[in-house]
Amino acid sequence: MNVRRKIKYGLCVVLVGFSFQNLSAEEKPLKLKELIEEALEHNPSKKAAQYDAESQKAQIGPSGSYDDPMIAFAAKDYPVDTLSPRRFGMTGNEVSVAQKVPFPGKLTKMRSATRKEYESKDSNFNQTQLQVIRDVKQAYYELFLAYKKHEIVVEQKKLIRQLIAVVRSRYSVGKVPQAELLNFQIEGGKLTGELLESEREVKVKMANLGYVLGREGGKLIGKPEELTKTHFNLKKFTQTQVLQKALERNFGLKASQAMRDAASEKLTYAKLSYLPDFELMAGYTFREPSPGDPGTDFVSGKVGMSVPLWFLTKQSELVKSASAQKAKAEAELQTERTRLIQEVRNNYSELIQTQQSLDLYENALLPLSRQAVASGKSAYLTGRMEYLSLLNIINERFQTEYAYNNALVNYETKISEFEVLMGESLDGRGE
Repeated sequence: MNVRRKIKYGLCVVLVGFSFQNLSAEEKPLKLKELIEEALEHNPSKKAAQYDAESQKAQIGPSGSYDDPMIAFAAKDYPVDTLSPRRFGMTGNEVSVAQKVPFPGKLTKMRSATRKEYESKDSNFNQTQLQVIRDVKQAYYELFLAYKKHEIVVEQKKLIRQLIAVVRSRYSVGKVPQAELLNFQIEGGKLTGELLESEREVKVKMANLGYVLGREGGKLIGKPEELTKTHFNLKKFTQTQVLQKALERNFGLKASQAMRDAASEKLTYAKLSYLPDFELMAGYTFREPSPGDPGTDFVSGKVGMSVPLWFLTKQSELVKSASAQKAKAEAELQTERTRLIQEVRNNYSELIQTQQSLDLYENALLPLSRQAVASGKSAYLTGRMEYLSLLNIINERFQTEYAYNNALVNYETKISEFEVLMGESLDGRGE
């Protein structure tokens, strides 16, 4: 290898080593539980859903209340020439109170509809909260996988570096050709490029996690902890059971059901609009004495009733609109139910496949690949294996290592998606 190539290779090794040293220096434990708590406190989507539910809850009381009463003062029957209160007996000052009273049942239905709308928004809030938790977990898992990839490449490069040292010493005494040494060095150079790419990927995944947490500023520093496989016994927890619980507990479905119920209550309210509303009024008139009249005060009362005279263009259209809204809500509920059933079935099948893949890597492929590298290294050093075969075994081993961690992340990701579908944590479910 000429001097220029040696210098270039040495600089790459130094730069990557320095970069990895900086990356490692910043590695502090990032605890998933703490990150979830931070996201639930600061995530803007969760806050918006929370305030939306609180706003709707505050409307329940007002929607079922009477209109404010009207208090009026009337100066009655004053003569226009003198404006004297004592000239005629009919003159007086009246104070009255009027209250509009809807037909019995109308306010009850409106309050019930508003309460159902609140239940829908509250379910949306719970759904959003679960989605935020899922997003944090998935971003955390992606960061974990990025770090694992970096660690795997570092370990692979370390092994290649050890082999380069051995091959260089054997080349110096003429036991191996130069091409063999160059191939190992080329492999090391490739790994140097992969290290740089893995560091970039770690930074990207770190930034994505900060975005999910709702951080507007401040650098997120740390390294995810080792993932612990969530125990979920698919044989004891069948697809039928999963589907039944999802249909009972899914917050998205509950939100659609509540909106259907609210639309039904509003339809009943619209039909009640054909019935009249009432207005009650009570008044008290203060009178002054006048010639031939001692000025006795008067009391009065009045009952009024609205007449739905324009029902063909008003009430009937309100009923049509409410009927259409109810039909829309029922269609949306059916759509949500169908979507949920389909998602549960698809995710259940994918979870089974992911778990089987994870078990295969964990119990068979990963131990075998590690054993193959150890045996291959010994065989190469004793001259019983070609260097290309050893490189293939090494690459296969570390690809298997990455595939195992990728399968673990995919499995935990599916678990987090199931938690959203079922409206509850599945940690330890089915043990």
